[in-house]
Amino acid sequence: MLPPANFITLTSEMVEECAKLYCETYSSAPWFEQWPSHHPIIEFITHHLGNNYFMGYVIQVEKRIVGACLGFKKPWNQGVEYYIDELFIHPDFQGKGLGSAFMQYIEQQCVTCNLNAIILNTEKGFPSESYYRRNGFTVHEGLIILSKWVTTDNHKTK
Repeated sequence: MLPPANFITLTSEMVEECAKLYCETYSSAPWFEQWPSHHPIIEFITHHLGNNYFMGYVIQVEKRIVGACLGFKKPWNQGVEYYIDELFIHPDFQGKGLGSAFMQYIEQQCVTCNLNAIILNTEKGFPSESYYRRNGFTVHEGLIILSKWVTTDNHKTK
């Protein structure tokens, strides 16, 4: 059963509560991530808020933040998309339809902002993959994610 919830825009006053929620969510199965404190996540969310293309939302149940979405507008040659960088919901509130209702809210915000698509990446085979598929997202089989760490050691002049 869907608990009564409010979906609202994420503001700077919500950063610490969102950071704690992020740590609590991702320290659970299947991620089991650990941080010495939630301060790096506060910095991460604060950096997102400082981006002029930022769009973030939270789920509140009885004034408690139980979910959040951090993303940004991403220009593309066929319009502007919404890129979801992180979407997380407290484990106690997963599997109740709240995430799907949240995604509908996010989609409506994108329509209001004249964005033409929502894009993201997620772990293959994780519960998040089936969540996004259930909510109408399609997998682009021909795409891969590439990354490279860049440090000053990689770019010293010889």
